[in-house]
Amino acid sequence: MPTAVDVIDAITTPPLAALQQVLDTGGPYAPGSHTLSTFHTGGAFLLPAGTYDIGGTYGVIAQVNGTIPINAGFRKGWVDGAVFASGEVYEDLIGQVLLLHQLPISGAWEVTEQHNLHQLSELFLWPALLGSPARIGLYVAPNWALDLYYMCVL
Repeated sequence: MPTAVDVIDAITTPPLAALQQVLDTGGPYAPGSHTLSTFHTGGAFLLPAGTYDIGGTYGVIAQVNGTIPINAGFRKGWVDGAVFASGEVYEDLIGQVLLLHQLPISGAWEVTEQHNLHQLSELFLWPALLGSPARIGLYVAPNWALDLYYMCVL
């Protein structure tokens, strides 16, 4: 039996299989707070090198770059032998990704999503909000560095 699908959801949320990760060559991002409205790439599959608006992406993979601090405790979880694909969760916050959208009349920037990073690599997907500029607030905890891979339809 057919199911009803919201038209906006169907238009703005592509399936995961249609998305490709694109490295932000502006990183790795050092500890502290960063506000990002664009990302730069040296070129990706069907995406020429250049600077692109974050508002045209569907999510981001935040991935640890470099060594893991010696004092970073974690809880063991599911491990498949891969370096970044595991269920191990670090007790302390590694980083935070906030999606911000601008209100059309007042121009104020509002946090529409908040994601806390407690694993070495995490995928955060968001719906594209039509007609609303977007940017990211990124926090990287002390002693860590993060690479960002934006999810794009290529």
